[in-house]
Amino acid sequence: MEVNPRFPAWIYLTAAAGQNQPASLVKMAMGEKVAPFETYETGKIFIRYAWDLITDIKEFQTISGNGEL
Repeated sequence: MEVNPRFPAWIYLTAAAGQNQPASLVKMAMGEKVAPFETYETGKIFIRYAWDLITDIKEFQTISGNGEL
């Protein structure tokens, strides 16, 4: 059995909508009272993207070392 106690990547969306679940969990773990989440901000979106790039290794080394070409 695997136990994986992490929040998913989209957890930032909950904080942006006014419901910071990780902060509330920490407060609860410390015995503090946490008010129920009764409201939230609408009009937010979570987007996750990846960018694949094929490049010359020398350019990659330059970018990695200097932060620019």
